[in-house]
Parts: sequence; C-alpha cells; structure tokens
Amino acid sequence: MTSLPAWASRPLEEANLFNPAFCSALSFEFVRTYTKERPDGAPLPLLPLVFSIVLHSATRKKLPGTTLTALYEWIQRNNHCLIGLPDRTTSVVPLVKEAIIFSLSNDILKFNNGYYIVLSEKKASFTPKFLEQSTNELNDIVDRTRFLARWFVKSGSESSILSSWGIRP
Repeated sequence: MTSLPAWASRPLEEANLFNPAFCSALSFEFVRTYTKERPDGAPLPLLPLVFSIVLHSATRKKLPGTTLTALYEWIQRNNHCLIGLPDRTTSVVPLVKEAIIFSLSNDILKFNNGYYIVLSEKKASFTPKFLEQSTNELNDIVDRTRFLARWFVKSGSESSILSSWGIRP
C-alpha cells in the first residue's frame, strides 16, 4: 500500500494542490451531488476513480457535457482515456484516505451502511464567491466532480462503473 510522505518532505506545489482540505472539499461535492439521487450514500470505492479523472486534465476535458451520454458508450469511443488510469487511480488512494480521515475528523462526511459516504454536520463546499475568484482549471475540476456524481448515479453499480474504467473493484 502506498503512503504519502510527511508534509515537510512533500514538494510545495504537491502539498498545496493535494492538501486534505482541498481533497475533502472535492469529496464533499461528489457526495453531496451523488446523494441527491441516492440518499443512502456514495460508494467509497468511486472516490479514487473520481480523483484520477478530474485531476487529470486530458481525461477531464474529454468528459461529455451531459449525463444523457451513456457511460459505457463514451468509454468505448474514448478508450484512450483508459491509458494509465489504473495507475493514476492507485496513486491517488493515499490522497483519498487523507481526505476521508480529514472529513471524518472534522464532521464533514460520515459512513452509512458500511462503505457508503453521506454528508455530516458541517459543509466543505466550494462557495460561488470562492469559485468566482478561482482559476478556470479549479472551476472545471469542481464542475466535473459534480458531473461525475450525476453520471455515476445513472450508470449502475459501483463494481460495473469501476470495471468499465479498467479498475478492479
């Protein structure tokens, strides 16, 4: 299992970009959007896939504009987006773990029925004012995170979603 180096040992840019608060807010956005359709919670195994897609610019930019596009058809037409995805997904697992620990300890997210994640008492969303002052790339990451939540809700079980992306559940 890969673990992250201590904060003092991380490159400054990496520590700033992938800090637990940022990753927790991305997780919050995914869970909040996902649970609008499925109140029982978002499956935890989807989060590393989400991070590996939205934090990879080339894949993020290829995502469709609407959830009317079937996930499985899109993957067939864009199978080049699967190149390197399993390795990227594995590499973000420590970031997701940090984000979940941060979210749990700050009462942002909680577990429901095993490995399903739901919102807890506190919010960790990206506010409209924050997004107005942010870069286009950050806005795109947040938007595509919300999109993936809506798309995945419509696309079947988490094991079939993960499998379609080449990730072993």
